[in-house]
Amino acid sequence: MKTFLIHTLGCKVNAYESEYYRQQLLDAGFQEGLPKEKTDVVIINTCTVTNTASFKSRQKIAQAKRTNPDAFVVVVGCYVQTHHAFLKDKFDIDLLIGAKDKDRLVEILESKREHIDFNYPKTFENLPIQTFKHQKKAYVKIQDGCNQFCTYCIIPFARGRERSMDMDKIIDQIKALNQHQEITLTGIHTGRYGLDIGSDLVALLKRILIETDIPRIRISSIEITEVSDAMIELIRNEPRLARHLHIPVQAASDTVLNDMHRPYSLSEFNHRLQVIRKQIPGILISTDLIVGFPTETKEAFEASLVSLEAMKLSFMHVFPYSKREGTKASFYKEEWNNEVKKNRVHQAQALSDRMHRNTMETYVDQVLEVLLEEIQDELCFGYSAEYLPVLVKDGQDLLNQRVLCRVIGVKNDHLIAERVIL
Repeated sequence: MKTFLIHTLGCKVNAYESEYYRQQLLDAGFQEGLPKEKTDVVIINTCTVTNTASFKSRQKIAQAKRTNPDAFVVVVGCYVQTHHAFLKDKFDIDLLIGAKDKDRLVEILESKREHIDFNYPKTFENLPIQTFKHQKKAYVKIQDGCNQFCTYCIIPFARGRERSMDMDKIIDQIKALNQHQEITLTGIHTGRYGLDIGSDLVALLKRILIETDIPRIRISSIEITEVSDAMIELIRNEPRLARHLHIPVQAASDTVLNDMHRPYSLSEFNHRLQVIRKQIPGILISTDLIVGFPTETKEAFEASLVSLEAMKLSFMHVFPYSKREGTKASFYKEEWNNEVKKNRVHQAQALSDRMHRNTMETYVDQVLEVLLEEIQDELCFGYSAEYLPVLVKDGQDLLNQRVLCRVIGVKNDHLIAERVIL
């Protein structure tokens, strides 16, 4: 029996797609191998959102060629779409698949014919799965592509235009994952789901709530301009919708936001945050932040830290600006070296750590619903509906279940809690 390994880099969408490849290979009679063993097929699902992501993708490819020299090597995903000619010449890869034909990967692999179609898909490629093997929670990819073209971002060039999954198929997909206690709706631009097929994300959420029994539903990431009044009302009134939103701000300077081609000003972002919090008491909001953008002056960065602290976010994912060839920002004069970017990341991350600690301390003595996922140092680890990491003192017999827990303290980056026995 032929064996395979899959290495996944990057985002939740890649994680979903890799799960599809895994199940397709199993259905075709392959057997999943072990990481340190030689296998017949190696698949590297790549990322290119930053230079570091591209570098790690190349590392994985080189490692696969070195440790599995006789394997059939498949490289798929965003880095392939933007750099397929380079990858073919540099690594002599057996099969390259970019943004298109991911739904046919196993078919093309088994035929062992060369794949040379690097056009963008015109419609959503459906990749149905039955379970997430390695996770208690499941992702559901509902959307692909992006039309926004932020000046720093390569992803529209790697994924193509926006495409949405048929709503009936999403409902069927979620029903197939009913052994999971939580799903996350994910995509490249999730908040714009449905606009290409005459629908929207709120309509989808309403159908999921009516037609499925999944206890907890999350939205992976959404722009501030896409959190509509209708969505706010739905989250406020539906306890199955997680009380957490991840809303990328990317910069806290109007000049930088404009240069990034972001669709809001800092005051507009702040105003909408206030509306969300007023309408949904207790909701937590986290964000993404890029520092070291070419037009981000020292003064603008320092002012942005003040503005961000005032937002009282639950945490920030902080990234140094990464120049991506072909984007509009790649033509801006590079003002900041890696040392400056690293220092700004350190300062912003320190702020994020303080905000996260402050947020967690407000939950001491409160009762939270926690989905228990795994054992860590004899404690049960899981996330609350507010996306707070919690270590529970007992509950080893309740993995993959939602339990009520009373928070008794904060330790390092986690809440410490005890089960509430009703």
